[in-house]
Amino acid sequence: MKLKVVFSIDPTGFDPDIVEIITIRNGVCLFCNHDQRLKNHAINRVFKEVRSELTRIGYDLRYHFNLLKVYTC
Repeated sequence: MKLKVVFSIDPTGFDPDIVEIITIRNGVCLFCNHDQRLKNHAINRVFKEVRSELTRIGYDLRYHFNLLKVYTC
């Protein structure tokens, strides 16, 4: 699935936001109503999938990562 993500890796907030188009594997359930009983579980799943793909393509997200927006392409 193709996603357009807007994120920041600058802890000060002065650098411009980064826009990247990524592809995450198909078959990943990004949101499920069954997750409502688990606090923020669905949001964490999207966050983890995006973060792992950005790390795979070369971004260093160890120190700061702020996911701002996610769009479908």
